[in-house]
Amino acid sequence: MMIKKIAVLIFCVFVASNALAQKDVINEVFFKINDEYVGNMSNKDITLKGLRALLNIDKDLTLRRSQNKVFLYYKNQRSKEFDFPKDEKDIKAWVDFNKNVINEAIKISPQVEVHDFELEDRFAQKVFEDLDDYSHYFGAFDDKDEDKPLKIRRHYAARLVDDFLLIRLTRFQKDTAEKIRESVGECSKCKGLILDLRGNGGGFIDQAIKIAGLFLDEGIVTYTQASENSAPQYYTAPAGDILSNKPMAILIDGSTASAAEILAASLSEQNRAVLIGTKTYGKGAVQDVEKIGSDRAISVTTSFFYTPSGLNIDKKGLTPSVCTGLSEDCDKEDRFNKEEDIERAVKYLKTGI
Repeated sequence: MMIKKIAVLIFCVFVASNALAQKDVINEVFFKINDEYVGNMSNKDITLKGLRALLNIDKDLTLRRSQNKVFLYYKNQRSKEFDFPKDEKDIKAWVDFNKNVINEAIKISPQVEVHDFELEDRFAQKVFEDLDDYSHYFGAFDDKDEDKPLKIRRHYAARLVDDFLLIRLTRFQKDTAEKIRESVGECSKCKGLILDLRGNGGGFIDQAIKIAGLFLDEGIVTYTQASENSAPQYYTAPAGDILSNKPMAILIDGSTASAAEILAASLSEQNRAVLIGTKTYGKGAVQDVEKIGSDRAISVTTSFFYTPSGLNIDKKGLTPSVCTGLSEDCDKEDRFNKEEDIERAVKYLKTGI
């Protein structure tokens, strides 16, 4: 008898902990999208999309909806109906609604019951599926940058090329701006700067803003905005140019993305540097990543970056003034190891053509 009681207790603890896990993740999905997502997605849309995860597990399950209800069927027989929450903005009510539907599916479907421990992950993944190119749900979170277009080894290198300082940046790290300041300071006799951003997938956006500030004598570096009706947040450069207005060229290619595009656009649009290479990747969205426990996370697009002139580069990229690509339209190319691009930059800085 005692053994049975212990077994029942263990089962109840397992069910309770599983229900809590569902509430945690599903609750985070609703709050994250409601509070931060840049797009428009109603709580009803979140619900109808997330619950489709149940149908992927068991083909005998069917969901039908009317204007105010959801009907759950199993093997063409109606099991239960659920009233949509009356208040569209009541997140707790929508979370409870989804939990009730999921719990009913567990009761009537042996296949769903087998997967009950992973239903919250499946729900979240279904909601974020095709939400946009950058918003994701990570069932097993790690700190890797999923949006990095190209994997590269060394992040910073500097050398002289025909009296010009060449700095190659393949990633913006916490000390990148300071490294550039030091390199420029040690090369006071250099005639100009070539900033190589080919293959640079981004990194710390604050470093890109600081780097732009090293070469711009005040002015807007970039700004973010969630929607046309929201207030923009501006990022500006301080007074002073550590290069003393010596000429600059920036090398870009099809893998130049995110923070690297912001830096290139800010210096180009304010006539501080010429862009040489091919069209860039085109990633101008801002994500907020929040961990859920130790092994899950939600990444939501919250706003977009804009160039000083107001250009949204997302999915468009930047087009260089001097194209080194093979196509007439200067389409995206991987030119990471093309020495001729460096030679072209040196020629432009010397002659202006």
